[in-house]
Amino acid sequence: MSLLVNTVAGLATGVVQGLVGDITRTQESATENQFEQAQNDWRVRLSLAPESKYLYNVPAFGPLAKGILEPLYETNGVIFPYTPQIQVSYAANYEPTDPIHSNYKIYQYKNSSVDQISITAKFTAQDTNEANYLLAVIHFFKSVTKMFYGQDQIPLNGSPPPLCFLSGLGTFQFNKHPLVISSFNYTLPDNVDYIRAQYVSPSVSPTNDIVSPPNQPKFIIEISRLGITLLPGGQPAPTVFSPPRPGKFTDATYVPTQMQIQLTALPIVSRNVIRNDFSLKDYANGSLIKKGIW
Repeated sequence: MSLLVNTVAGLATGVVQGLVGDITRTQESATENQFEQAQNDWRVRLSLAPESKYLYNVPAFGPLAKGILEPLYETNGVIFPYTPQIQVSYAANYEPTDPIHSNYKIYQYKNSSVDQISITAKFTAQDTNEANYLLAVIHFFKSVTKMFYGQDQIPLNGSPPPLCFLSGLGTFQFNKHPLVISSFNYTLPDNVDYIRAQYVSPSVSPTNDIVSPPNQPKFIIEISRLGITLLPGGQPAPTVFSPPRPGKFTDATYVPTQMQIQLTALPIVSRNVIRNDFSLKDYANGSLIKKGIW
């Protein structure tokens, strides 16, 4: 199910807000209970700790000072634009005892565990802003599989890869559940179009990069997402290759218009939480789920 309904709604008003647009456009037809739920953003999100000062939260000022991770700062982490497939495995482990001269084994409880979490998600990019976001997503997941090392000071070099928090699908699904990314896999397909993501120089404000041919009629139809320009009568306009503009766009990179990523994560629960907060009673009634305990 696509959650990029803002793009479709934006076409009618001429304003396309993409991933960061209003998510409550259907409130008028909702019941009172649905209205309250619509106030909360239940899209699946992976974010860093609120007080973190690294990756997209690095304390830097000025437009795009955070590099290609800048789009993730605006959405406080990675928002999955389509509902991802999430697989979580809970296990109770028992050890068998084999009595001599018996028809059955005896199983003794050993421990319980939450095993690795698998997330499979689809991303699309239909314009430059979404391409920038997809590029940031790819680079973010590359980054969170690496430790702080070498010249790092915040956190100090030698610190393990950053902790992430999974939220989405409502209070009793994922509510800032802590995890670490143990693997990130993605495929750049060969059967889809590619779109350019552009890193805008901090010293220059982004502008429209469309250049029209000389003496071109003003009433042509431009379909930028398809890369088509039509003259009256349906005739294609001549192709125009505009030279790069110094200091405007740098390091252009291409991303697919549709791709799939796979994440493997490990749930994190501290010993302090297990000792001081956990009880099966509170877990069973949902209180601990609200606190982000797996």
